[in-house]
Amino acid sequence: MSLGQFSASDFRTFHRAERRPARLLEPVMDPAGWDAAALADVSSWSYRISPQDIDELCEAIATVRRNGVDIVDIGQRDFPLQAFGDLMRDVRRELADGRGVVMLRGFPVDRFDREERAIAFLGLGSYIGKPVSQNGKGHILGHVKDLGADYWEPNSRGYMSRAELLFHVDPTEYVGLLCLRSSKHGGESRIASSVTVYNRMLAQRPDLAKVLAEDWYFSRTGEKNPDELPWFKQPIFSFTDGYFSAGGIGAGVEKAPALPDVPPWTEAQKEAVKVYREVIQDCAVDIPFEPGDIQFLNNHVMLHTRREYEDWPEDDRKRHLLRLWLYDPTGRPISDVKRQGRTGQGVALKGVKLKAPLDVHSMAD
Repeated sequence: MSLGQFSASDFRTFHRAERRPARLLEPVMDPAGWDAAALADVSSWSYRISPQDIDELCEAIATVRRNGVDIVDIGQRDFPLQAFGDLMRDVRRELADGRGVVMLRGFPVDRFDREERAIAFLGLGSYIGKPVSQNGKGHILGHVKDLGADYWEPNSRGYMSRAELLFHVDPTEYVGLLCLRSSKHGGESRIASSVTVYNRMLAQRPDLAKVLAEDWYFSRTGEKNPDELPWFKQPIFSFTDGYFSAGGIGAGVEKAPALPDVPPWTEAQKEAVKVYREVIQDCAVDIPFEPGDIQFLNNHVMLHTRREYEDWPEDDRKRHLLRLWLYDPTGRPISDVKRQGRTGQGVALKGVKLKAPLDVHSMAD
């Protein structure tokens, strides 16, 4: 597609993006540095999946089944798309070199059965990156659904609760979320540019921005190899080869001080967290999440969470998202410290085979 074909409401900004080398304690100019007003109108940066796209999805699903490809092995070659494939490559470019977020709307949730939805979602994800494990069981296809978990329990994961989460990032390049069913009330997606958060903190409190560029402790939430510590260290704000990237101060950071050999936060760290979270609220935008919506985010430049929600009483109506964590070694450069900590590799446990559970009830396997 030529640049002249891009419409005013097109999600693509990478073709006109301007980025300058990023340096610690200097303002960052990056195409992912947007403010909330720029994304308030979702239709201006989303893509509506077309009938032709759906036909391509159906044919690609049939190809996977015809060739007997295991769901966990699906790659681009196994899931051939034509025009829709070109568009997904542009989605990846926008994630890597543009705003860092893209919304696809109109995925045919009701047309596909559970296996077809899984094949299609993993197939689309293969045009962006390689799926990695999201938990200690090796699940590359995650199910975000309230299972009654306590978000603040030391080894609990937020996706199993209905609580409002702290702004955070996931430990890999990109995260994809497909909404199968929405809640009765609440559950809106909330996103913020970590580039904008950093720039505003730098302008207001450069001393605290510096604190966030130092090492912080993160809990592994009990999911670790026998030779690993229950925690790892890495900065919140990072600068590598002229590129900015950021982590989040989510539950993993909050829970870390309770672990052995992890010191309590200093007064400077407490103040940095307070200001950081205040700034995020000013930068964040709420995104409605309806069945058929797919949201892709670049974890290195985006922070995300969701609102607390009230669910439907019937199990078959409860809020349910599918999730992918996608690794892209050719994406934004990040430091070896971040790679070694967990970022980029997901929850990689030795001897655990990758699985793609088709429903939330098989997640215990």
